[in-house]
Amino acid sequence: MKTIPTRIGRLARGTFLAPGLVALALGLGAPAATTAQTVLKAAHSSSTTSTGHQALEHMARQLKEKTDGRLTIQIFPNSQLGSEREQIESVQLGNLDMTFISSAVLGAFNPQFFALDIPFMFKDRAGVYRVLDGDIGTRLLASLDKVGIKGLAYWENGFRQLTNNVRPIRSPKDLEGMKMRTMENEVHIAAWKAEGANPAPLAFGELFTALQQGTFDAQEGPINLFYDMKFYEVQKYITRTNHVYSPWPLLINPDVYNSFSPEDRAIFDQAVKDATSFQRDLARKADDKAAAAMPQVQIIDLTPEEHAAFASRMGPIQDSVKKKVGAEVVEAIVAEVNR
Repeated sequence: MKTIPTRIGRLARGTFLAPGLVALALGLGAPAATTAQTVLKAAHSSSTTSTGHQALEHMARQLKEKTDGRLTIQIFPNSQLGSEREQIESVQLGNLDMTFISSAVLGAFNPQFFALDIPFMFKDRAGVYRVLDGDIGTRLLASLDKVGIKGLAYWENGFRQLTNNVRPIRSPKDLEGMKMRTMENEVHIAAWKAEGANPAPLAFGELFTALQQGTFDAQEGPINLFYDMKFYEVQKYITRTNHVYSPWPLLINPDVYNSFSPEDRAIFDQAVKDATSFQRDLARKADDKAAAAMPQVQIIDLTPEEHAAFASRMGPIQDSVKKKVGAEVVEAIVAEVNR
């Protein structure tokens, strides 16, 4: 049962007592599931056409239907409530209830997530799902508890590709000296320096303008996100490197999650599972659809030898991550991927 101070304290974050029941709740301490409507405030940095946004909408419909309106979700897309880092901080503080974000950004909050960012470690989705949906992924989500975040699931951003507006890139030599935007993640920055680029971090919400103005020549990310954000208007070339698989961890403020009644928590947990399957199915199809919708962009498919030339420079990066998070975590992921 949610205490009265908790319920009153969360009014500013989207919880409203049903009309006519304020006195009853204050006087009797009635359970939240029968006296309150909880509007979960969820934010993200992608567009309203993204698979993540569609999954939040899917989850919102399920929650509203199965809780008779006790739980609903209000969604703020396109970095309306800040950058991904700011969204994570807002979840910690309780100013935001939920978000899905690039896992790379989580490394600044819990270094263990750097283990997922070693380039060229994942070869296909089967290996990815064995890691994320198994013991390793479960322990990674649970490790967020110590920094005031509850990890719910891994949604799919997808395999990341290299894009630019200068020339077709088929080798690290083609990338040398190119100004490149990366996420605020030291592993990503070190990896692209090793490939010969001149990388620097920038908030995702500022990226389109930076590419348009020539502040950066290149960036990297999934093709479906490239399409959703209309980067094809300011980038001519995509090199399919598949260098990193990028999950979208779905996060919630732990106090909010713990405030649900047992009945509503069970409904919420099932809605998360259903939305995860729904989102991943959309994401698996999204890259091919996006590529077909951008005939003006030249897509370069690397030969195995060309791909190996990029991957061969990542040995020192993997070693540095092992020192940062512990060799055991990295070696466990590699073993699961290759089994």
